[in-house]
Amino acid sequence: MVEKPAATPRAPRSRKRAAPAVDAPRVQSRIVVGLDTNFMAREALALAARLAASVDARLKGVFVEDENLLSLCGLPFAREVSFSGEVRAVDHERMLRAMRAQAETARRVLQRIASEAHVDWSFDVARGRPLSLLAASANPEDTLVIRAPDASAREVGRAVRAATHETRADVLLVARGVAAKGLFGAAIARPDAPGIVPQGARPIAAVDDGSSLGQSCAAFAETLAARTGLSFHRLHVRGRDPAEIAAAARAAHAGLIVINAGWLGDDDDAARLSAAAGCPLLLLGAERIVRTAPPTT
Repeated sequence: MVEKPAATPRAPRSRKRAAPAVDAPRVQSRIVVGLDTNFMAREALALAARLAASVDARLKGVFVEDENLLSLCGLPFAREVSFSGEVRAVDHERMLRAMRAQAETARRVLQRIASEAHVDWSFDVARGRPLSLLAASANPEDTLVIRAPDASAREVGRAVRAATHETRADVLLVARGVAAKGLFGAAIARPDAPGIVPQGARPIAAVDDGSSLGQSCAAFAETLAARTGLSFHRLHVRGRDPAEIAAAARAAHAGLIVINAGWLGDDDDAARLSAAAGCPLLLLGAERIVRTAPPTT
């Protein structure tokens, strides 16, 4: 979706004619989303697909076999209750088969949604703790979509910090209780009429504190808004206080807040800001430049 500015090359020390530069192949950005079979995961997947189509990125779905659930199988007191009410010991192989069936269902949902959005996609199965595994496997070209309604704000915050501060990836965060339906929907729902924005579409807002980093964040958000067919609103916030940012975003009826991840202090600031503002956050792990969109035919 984005790329960092290239470093300025140094002049060669030798007087010999330099060999012609060979452009390195561009690594395609990925929108990465964790998958399971519940409704919230499908909503997050649809959101990820719309974003991928908007910024010419590849959609990657990862089904994580939760190692905490598998660890329960080794506990002698662990029991499961069937739909018929039968209480029985937790069987490791039965749980693995159930997870594999869920993974296949998630893969089919991913394939359908990616096809509808006309984006390339890939699917992986991994084992670990879902949020920490996704954050650890991200790379600087990724945008990680996090929608974890069952996780605490602090747990979500640790994953956000690991992805944005350690990897310098971007994170699209949808906090508990925040609706993401319709975000980025204008360009995807009507590909035959990209200039038509549906009524009630909410703008993309960017936090700009007047610094060069704030101006860069706003320029990124403005370009993203133009590419997704949405309006843009600049939030002139000096103090970077989450409550102040949330109030300004609500006043602007923002549907998405673009903010530099380094401006948030505590681990749970991101989840609290998204919940207070009533909209998702796009947290930038580094200064970003939107790539030029490829010509359409």
